[in-house]
Amino acid sequence: MVHSYVMGIGEAEAFSERLKRELLALEAANVHAMLESETLVEEVLQGLEAATHCVDDMDKWLGTFNVKLRRIREDIESIETRNNKLEMQSVNNKALIQELDKLLERLCVPSEYATCLTGGKFDEARMTQNIEACEWLTGALRGLEAPNLDSTYGNMRAVKEKRAELEKLKATFVRRASGFLKKYFANLVDSMMSDKNYFSQRGQLKQPDHADLRYKCRIYAHLLLHLKSLEKNCLRPLRKAYCSSLNLLLRREARDFANELRASTKVSISPTTWLEGSPGGNQIGNSTDTSALSDAYIKMLTIFIPLLVDESSFLAHFMCFEVPALVPPGVGANGNKRGSNDDLGIMNMNSNDSKDDLQSLNESLQDLLDGIH
Repeated sequence: MVHSYVMGIGEAEAFSERLKRELLALEAANVHAMLESETLVEEVLQGLEAATHCVDDMDKWLGTFNVKLRRIREDIESIETRNNKLEMQSVNNKALIQELDKLLERLCVPSEYATCLTGGKFDEARMTQNIEACEWLTGALRGLEAPNLDSTYGNMRAVKEKRAELEKLKATFVRRASGFLKKYFANLVDSMMSDKNYFSQRGQLKQPDHADLRYKCRIYAHLLLHLKSLEKNCLRPLRKAYCSSLNLLLRREARDFANELRASTKVSISPTTWLEGSPGGNQIGNSTDTSALSDAYIKMLTIFIPLLVDESSFLAHFMCFEVPALVPPGVGANGNKRGSNDDLGIMNMNSNDSKDDLQSLNESLQDLLDGIH
């Protein structure tokens, strides 16, 4: 604008006036333009207001999304925590199932064993099954006792019920086996006593032979051993029954042998007093009678003393007394080697004496030898 005018220094006022006029014209034109653009301004303001509302809405939505994202993040963390717990629980459940399976195996009673324990027969052909059932029952009972079973399981109802069931099975089997053995011992001796060939007869001295008796008893030696492990007290009546039955046999053998020996020995002495050793008996008058009487005594003692000692030793082994052997293994009471019939092969005697078993053995020996003079 300055270059549009060529003025001198004196024309400065005129120049200033002109500038003022042009400024006023520009301002008037600007106001006019502004008045003409009022509609546009309103539209811009409305747009700005709408944009402000959108920004506010967006801020609210962003706040909402932020809250939701925070909750989702928390949910994800919670899910991860639960997932870790579930994985750990799954591992624990698998371990628990394995332990429960093992426990169920202990609690399960095989049908063949249950049948054998509650109603099986005791003949020789089925003794293997009976022994297997006894071994299983013994192991099952021990498996439900500490320390073989954790105390936590011991308090479980199922374990208590199964233990009661096993105890009932044990009581049933012990009762049945004890009843069978009592009858078996009695019938075995009765069958021998009913056969006269086992005993001395007129004109024939018969040396007692219990090999067959011991063989038939040895069939049930392992059964007695298992009965002792199941219920030790059940052996007392069995020992009593065995000794009472065998005592009848020994007394019959000794009586018949003594009667026949007395009849075959000719001495001048009353037959009712010579073996009894009565102080008031008649004296033997000559050396021949004395020698015959001495030979009779020696023969009687030579046969029956080893027999009674062997029977006592067999009793100690067969009836599972935990006492030292009465004679060295494999050697009879007379110093000779014994046959395999005397060696039960079911237990090794402990050198430490058991006072209870020694007392019980003494009582059984009294029952076994009662009335044998």
